[in-house]
Amino acid sequence: MATALQSTETTRRRLLADAAHELRTPLATVDAYLEGLADGVRAPTQETWDVLAGQTARLRRLADDIALVSRAEEGQLPLRPVPVSPNDLVTTAVQAARPGYDNRGVKLTTRLAPNLPGVTADPDRLAQVLAGLLDNALRHTPRGGQVTVNTNAADPDTEITVADTGEGIAAEHLPHIFDRFYRADAGRDRAHGGSGIGLTIARALITTHGGTLTAASDGPGTGARFTITLPGGANPS
Repeated sequence: MATALQSTETTRRRLLADAAHELRTPLATVDAYLEGLADGVRAPTQETWDVLAGQTARLRRLADDIALVSRAEEGQLPLRPVPVSPNDLVTTAVQAARPGYDNRGVKLTTRLAPNLPGVTADPDRLAQVLAGLLDNALRHTPRGGQVTVNTNAADPDTEITVADTGEGIAAEHLPHIFDRFYRADAGRDRAHGGSGIGLTIARALITTHGGTLTAASDGPGTGARFTITLPGGANPS
């Protein structure tokens, strides 16, 4: 029990330290711009207002993400489950993500299993998870690479896998990538625009559905695979 309590306290301290670190950068930017405006060093141009708006939006997203994942992990996130078709969910998510992939020069394809059983789930929350996984894959796949979304029947469950040909994940990082604010390469991930909490949210949302979200990679440079497993039992929509 003492060991478990110590581990919990260590996690809590790390979470608070990481949250503070994430907040510090946008707050410092806002503070610097406001100080410059007050001292007359910086002019109130459109660029200035755009920077301030962007940083406050970043703070708002971070606060919303922390609240969302906390509610999900505590089982307090309301779901509106209905019978849905996994293939339809994937098709819609891929269509929404495709413009961003085209702009980055990354190929986005699907491999949908025929006659796939439906699942009972909240389609909005699953769309949120798929959008997050597709965004994560795009951020870590260089131009000319490929991301493939597969669906598969794993009786009685259903699997959705997002596989990329990107940077890959080292073995020592795999057990931690769903931890809040965890980054295998902090500097690189910030450059890509990640907050370090997106995968945590995705796993929490899938867990609330009674499913699992796992990650696999053969190492750096070999790409990564994220697999959603959802319990079956519904007719396709």
